[in-house]
Amino acid sequence: MTVFDIAWLAVLARGLATAGFVGGVIALMERSSPFIGGIVLALPIVTAPAYLFLLLQHDAGFIATAAQGSLATIGAVLLFIAVVIGLARHLPMPAVLACALGTWFMVGLAIRLLPASIFISLGILAVAALIAWLVGRTASLTAPAARSRSPLFEIVLRGAMAGVLVIGVSLLAELFGPRIAGIFASFPVALLAVCWFLPRRLDATGIRAAMRATQIGMVSHIPFFFSLTLLGPVLAAEDWPRFTAFGLGIAGSLLVALTLGLLRRRQMKRVNAA
Repeated sequence: MTVFDIAWLAVLARGLATAGFVGGVIALMERSSPFIGGIVLALPIVTAPAYLFLLLQHDAGFIATAAQGSLATIGAVLLFIAVVIGLARHLPMPAVLACALGTWFMVGLAIRLLPASIFISLGILAVAALIAWLVGRTASLTAPAARSRSPLFEIVLRGAMAGVLVIGVSLLAELFGPRIAGIFASFPVALLAVCWFLPRRLDATGIRAAMRATQIGMVSHIPFFFSLTLLGPVLAAEDWPRFTAFGLGIAGSLLVALTLGLLRRRQMKRVNAA
């Protein structure tokens, strides 16, 4: 299999993963709660296929550099979510998403211009996380359930649209090289697709609750990118299997998401008991 074939498989796999993921998240938000849907939405399910195929093409050093860019770009995603939370009550969703995407691109451009460094990435993430927290704390985590449920064909259509969008983004990243690929690996395509359709089923309070949960859940990306950035080169030097750091990162992300869900469940039990 040539490098070209692997690159195309990476793009298609990420598109298919996004399609299934977005459809599943929308269905989950309509059938459970905005909080659970938001936590699931924050998992690196869309990002992981991109790195899975990058691992087939490049060494651990390349992956570590790309993951540093993605780690910093979590900050851009947090600010994307903060804009949605801040504007969801005041503007129609297309205008909200235009502002959110503009914010993401500005931060992404700043990351592109800065040198690749784990300390710079953590600094960007810390500043963005503080801003996101200040905005996000104005939104309640409790909100009414969805007004109605989408028929299956609508969920499939939304997922397919998200899949097509992520394929386009992935191709754009491949054309402009590895540094851009690392940044665009964290492009909020699933968030974009989910937010576009949410006003049909959730009111502004529900949208803000789902986005706040997603904002909290973004912490699940940190073990994934830390594992690729810090453990990847070390394990490669010790001749560990190629995908060990990847697997450990995924396990860490799932553990964080599960912990957040259990903490929220305990909190709700206390509230109901009171």
